[in-house]
Amino acid sequence: MTTKPNIVIVGGGYGGIAVATKLESALYKTHQIILIERKTHFYHAIGGLRTVVEDGFEEKVMIPYDNLFKHEGKVVHATVTTIHKNEVIVDTETEWGTHIPFKYLIIATGSNHSKPAKMTADNKEEGIAEIIAQKEAVKIAKKILIIGGGPVGIELAGEIASVYHDKEVTLIHSEDHLLTDRFPKKMTDLLAKQLRELNVKLIFGEKVILHSSGIDDGLSPLTLETDKGTQIESDVQFIAFGTKPNTEVIKTLDQSLIEQHTTLVKVKPTLQLENDNYEHIFALGDITNINETKLAYRAGLHADVVTKNIIALINNKKLVEYSPGAEVMFVPIGKDKGAGLLPIGNMVVGSFFTKNFKGKTLAVDKTWKSLNATPAV
Repeated sequence: MTTKPNIVIVGGGYGGIAVATKLESALYKTHQIILIERKTHFYHAIGGLRTVVEDGFEEKVMIPYDNLFKHEGKVVHATVTTIHKNEVIVDTETEWGTHIPFKYLIIATGSNHSKPAKMTADNKEEGIAEIIAQKEAVKIAKKILIIGGGPVGIELAGEIASVYHDKEVTLIHSEDHLLTDRFPKKMTDLLAKQLRELNVKLIFGEKVILHSSGIDDGLSPLTLETDKGTQIESDVQFIAFGTKPNTEVIKTLDQSLIEQHTTLVKVKPTLQLENDNYEHIFALGDITNINETKLAYRAGLHADVVTKNIIALINNKKLVEYSPGAEVMFVPIGKDKGAGLLPIGNMVVGSFFTKNFKGKTLAVDKTWKSLNATPAV
C-alpha cells in the first residue's frame, strides 16, 4: 500500500485549525493531514477576556482538539524544535518518530500575548488554574490597572467595569487616543465615551515604566510610574500590549526569512515563504509580514488562500494571491456596548451592531463548531 504524503501544519490557533480542516476536507483521500500543537486544548482567545469576570466561562474557551478531523487527519501534541526543507523535528516521540517528513508545510505559530488574551499553559487543568487565579484577584481588587489601549485593553476594561461598578479601573495608553491612527476618530471617541460612562479612568500620552521584572503575575499590589511622573497604585495589573510573533523556529530553516525590526516572517502574496527554495512551505496568520491588523478572522482568510494554493501546486495550476482588505473590527465593551468599523466607506457602528456581531456571545458556539466539538452543558 502506498503511503500518502504528509501535509504538516505547525500551530493549532485560528489559522491552523482553519487550514487543517479545509485541507483535510479537500485532500484526505490523497494526503495525510497532520496538525502539530503542543497544547491539549484550543484556547478561544476572542472570549478569553470575559473569563476574568464570569464564573464558568473558562470552560467555554477551552476546546479539545479530539474531534478536529472528520476523516483521517491527525493531531500531534508536540513542539516543533527544528524545521528542515522536507521535515520537522519535534520534542516528543510520535508514530513517525521525532522526524516528521512533509510534502507541504504550513507554519501557523501565531503570537504571544499576556494573559488572559492568550493562555500559556499546555493543558486544560493548568490553564483553568491560571484563569481562576486572575478572576479571584479581580474579584477582591479595589484598583485595577490596564496598560495598553488597543482592542485587548479596551475590551478588558469594558468587561471588568461593566460587571464591577465599585472598582477603580484605570486604562493607560501611550497614544493620545484609543487604538491607533488606522481607525476613525469617531470610533475611538465613541469607545472612550462608553468607557468613561462606566467610570473607567483614561490616561493618554503616557507610558508606564516597566522594569526588567515587569509586573510578575500582575496579581499583587503595585505602584507604577509613567514617563511623565504620574504614580498609579493598583491591586491587579494587566499588560495589554506587546504582541510578539512566534517566529523563532523559522530561523532554524533560514534566518533570512525573518524581518529584523518586526521579527515577522517574509511571505509572498501567495503566502509562500519569500524564497524560491521553499515554494512548498507557507505561513499564515499573525506571523506574516503582511501590512494589516493582526486579527483572528484574517487568519481564516489566509487559510483559504493557502488551501487553494496547495491544491494548485498539486495540480500544476496557477496560484492565487492574498490581498489585505479594508479594516474591519468590532470592539465590545461588556456584553451590551462597544463600537465597530465596517469595510464599507469606513463606516463606524455602535453598540447594536457590536453587541450582535461579537459582544453578546464572543463567537463561542461558532468556534466550538469549527473544531467539530460540542460544548458541555
